[in-house]
Amino acid sequence: MFFSRMENFLEKNIEGFFNRKFSSNLQMAEIEKIIDRILIRQKKRVNRAIFVPDKFTITMSDEDFNQLNNIETQNHLKLFLYKSVIQKDYFMETLPTIHILKSPKFKLGVCEITAKFNSDKTSDTDNDNVNDLEQGTIIVPNLDIKEITNPSHKQQALNFASLTIIEGPDKDSYLAFGCNQIHLGRRDKNEFLLTDVNVSRLHAYITFEHGRHILRDANSLNGTSVNDRPITNFCLCPGDIIQIGNTRIVYDLI
Repeated sequence: MFFSRMENFLEKNIEGFFNRKFSSNLQMAEIEKIIDRILIRQKKRVNRAIFVPDKFTITMSDEDFNQLNNIETQNHLKLFLYKSVIQKDYFMETLPTIHILKSPKFKLGVCEITAKFNSDKTSDTDNDNVNDLEQGTIIVPNLDIKEITNPSHKQQALNFASLTIIEGPDKDSYLAFGCNQIHLGRRDKNEFLLTDVNVSRLHAYITFEHGRHILRDANSLNGTSVNDRPITNFCLCPGDIIQIGNTRIVYDLI
């Protein structure tokens, strides 16, 4: 009888104490770790490119939901996805969407994350529907990217990449940017304005397609190079050196 009462006491009090003491709210770092594992586990190859899911649903407890269901969490996780995809040399079919839900089934600090592709377009391996980005190893399906030019996305202004001039008349000039199209050259209205006389007025531009920044030469007079190789279209990776005229620019994540 004594041991039975002692067991009940420990179960109701001591165990409850430790549950309250050590339980905590769901942490952003834990969500990032789960998403990172999902990207690796659910990736699939299309031609020579690797695509990962772009639609995520996160289900959590009521208390965690009240804390994390906000625009700051959405933006933080989108930035994490953008940078993870670029760092791992992956692609996404569309801009990522993140849905946060709550359920009484989940305890504080516990969540479930599911991910899927927004459509089955990434299964199309028809050689007539690919763009060779002249990187030598990357071929990307020519998918519908209307959402990239949607004005509502331009208003988000989530900056996760940068251009820094390391050599040339405008040395140390810097631009942070995200999903918006960026124009480079001597033209006044360019987002990245250069004074190099060997640079065309509109020399090159950068688009955001399939979760990646694509550098495109704009039929410039002197051409565009990346890592000392002439290009017309190029899928950028962190650390790549862009040369236009006498100006050298490094692309990186921030």
